[in-house]
Amino acid sequence: MASAPNARGLFTALRYRGRTGMWTWMLHRATGLGILAFLVIHVVDTAVVIYWPDFYDHTLDLYRSPFFRVAELLIFFSVLFHALNGLRIIVQDFWPAVMEHQRTLGYAAAGLSALLMLPVAWIMLAPLFGLAEEPGVERHRRRVEQSRENISTYEGPAAQQPAAVPPISGGTR
Repeated sequence: MASAPNARGLFTALRYRGRTGMWTWMLHRATGLGILAFLVIHVVDTAVVIYWPDFYDHTLDLYRSPFFRVAELLIFFSVLFHALNGLRIIVQDFWPAVMEHQRTLGYAAAGLSALLMLPVAWIMLAPLFGLAEEPGVERHRRRVEQSRENISTYEGPAAQQPAAVPPISGGTR
């Protein structure tokens, strides 16, 4: 009697005890797909500005929402972890003796990614909670003040200078 094939699902795959190697492999693939999805959306979104500029402005306003702030943070984490884990893979490929330290290197890639995320998370999330201003606000204020100074000292159009008339030579013909 033939046995029915075992139905293996996501739960069975997650129960697998591959430990650090399995999780870094899965996270590497997931971050790669996330980066690809972002690039496709970014190209389409940027192309919209040509045909529907008002819609493009609307999408820029959407990107300031808390949901998209967190999504941008995830994109940054994806790029960062994917790069650091890729370097770990390259090191292991070129120096097989390092494979003995695979778990340590996996933890190092994840830990370094988390550590490097902290300042970026502050820059991106602090304005949502009123703990800091948006990046670039101070530069914008200086530009506005500078333009006000230029406007307040504006004296109108410059007086037109008469066009220079070439001298008439008194020569004979």
